[in-house]
Amino acid sequence: MKRILSLVLSLLMVLSCMSFAAAEDHPDTWIADRTIRVQVYVDDIGYSLPKDLNETPVMKKITELTGIKLEIGYTPGDSDSKTLAAQLAAGKIPDAIFCYLNNSTRKEFPILLKAAREGMFADVTEFMKNSKVYKKYMEEGYLPGDAYTNITFRDDLDGAYIMQLAIPAVDRSTEYIPEDEYVGGLYIQKSIADALGVDTRAINTQDQLYDLLVKIKEGGFTDDNGNPVYPIGPKYWGGSVDSLQYLVTGLNFSPLGSDYGMDAEGHVKHEAETEFVYEKINFVRKLLAEGLMNPEYFTMDATRAEEVSKTRNSAILGDVHNYVDIIYDSDTYVPLGPLNDRTGKNPEYTSGKGGYGAWAISADAEKPEEIFAFFDWLSTYEGQLISMYGVEGLTYNMVDGKPVLTDEAMEKLNSNDQDWMINEIGAGFGGSGCYFFEFALTDRDNQANFGESRPGATGGTTFARAVDIARDYPVEKVLVPGLDISAYLSDESLADVKANMDLLNYDEMLVQAMYAQSDDEVTAIVESFRQQLKSAGIDRLYEHVEKLYAENPSAVQILKVD
Repeated sequence: MKRILSLVLSLLMVLSCMSFAAAEDHPDTWIADRTIRVQVYVDDIGYSLPKDLNETPVMKKITELTGIKLEIGYTPGDSDSKTLAAQLAAGKIPDAIFCYLNNSTRKEFPILLKAAREGMFADVTEFMKNSKVYKKYMEEGYLPGDAYTNITFRDDLDGAYIMQLAIPAVDRSTEYIPEDEYVGGLYIQKSIADALGVDTRAINTQDQLYDLLVKIKEGGFTDDNGNPVYPIGPKYWGGSVDSLQYLVTGLNFSPLGSDYGMDAEGHVKHEAETEFVYEKINFVRKLLAEGLMNPEYFTMDATRAEEVSKTRNSAILGDVHNYVDIIYDSDTYVPLGPLNDRTGKNPEYTSGKGGYGAWAISADAEKPEEIFAFFDWLSTYEGQLISMYGVEGLTYNMVDGKPVLTDEAMEKLNSNDQDWMINEIGAGFGGSGCYFFEFALTDRDNQANFGESRPGATGGTTFARAVDIARDYPVEKVLVPGLDISAYLSDESLADVKANMDLLNYDEMLVQAMYAQSDDEVTAIVESFRQQLKSAGIDRLYEHVEKLYAENPSAVQILKVD
């Protein structure tokens, strides 16, 4: 018995030493030998997932350092937010989820909040305290006010359940950095502008835009297929009412582009309750009636909208930006305007430091602390470097302490070889590759960390024209702090008002009125919507917001215009 006991103890000691030695072989970044299952509700991620993520050099490197492998799922649907709602309602989610979330006013947030209240997400408060990156979220002033108060550290929740992503390490929201700027809005065919002798920068009012559209129609211009062009066509990504922000900028009640604003007497109103709603509707009706606007401006599907853009069937694109290939590949289109808002200016208003995207851990996940630790590590300098640039020696080399893409990687980026970036490497490459590794990061400061706004920006040619456009068309950035008025519908005292307001759709009403057959029909549609706003209890929202504004004007993003 003594010999057997001695043998067992010796064996246990050997196994213990072997286990200790194996643990010693792990790097300091090691978390666990496991697979984390993730469901994403972001189409850009879903359509850029590698065929075999865990076999890419990037994921192999990440697994070598952390032990973690990933399974990422995406379910296409009518909209990502609807898919999110349906899958959360089913009550079963994998280890973690990721979704869009600029701020608490986005449609995804009530869905996430409901899930958090119903106990579907894990409380990560304790994990944050000892984390490398996310502990900053607990520091005063690091998170934007909305992210801190309304998303992560809500008074009506007993912990922290929802993490917003892409929080800047330093607030540069009022700085204009060409390498980081997306110049969106109206773009006109350069050949048409040249033929008409138009100074594209001088089209700044609704009347000037209308006169230009008339000249285009009278010019008899045709597209690549010989068909007459429409003076203005839908946004590049498909017909949508949100492109109105660029088309009728001067007719918005709020210069900020919000559905809500404040009149000269300090009263909050919905735009539908002002005469601006009629001015906006009638301007678009005029364009449609005179054949100056593609009749499918609001309804064209994404495939056809891209086609009519690329075949130059639209003299003016309703909305596109400088990082779309149709813009950065050639000078076929150039920015138009922008139009002035009702103050006679055209700045870009910002509420300050913000975020983009969110994630949460399932309450049913095994060892949620490991999941949190992994995504925390991913946002460290090392994690961000691998996520965006790939593997040292393969896709980049360090030069004077900064990553520089290899010649091959630069060539692939310049030629937009997405198959190589996504499947052969697996890095984010500033959003051009595997978008998950661009989306899942926070505490961002690319200029300070890597010496450029995105991989290859300082030496690449792919986006050279995109950056040139941003340099040539700078805008003033004006800080107007606070949350949009609609955000305050999430206040518990207004729960019934929000439920009623969720049944109303201002954008749908606008489109319906814009296609109305008569002035009387327009009036009936608008007046009916106004009555629905009253019945929903919107006056209670106004009272709540006006009280908040009186106590702290910086809490509400409003521009009071005389």
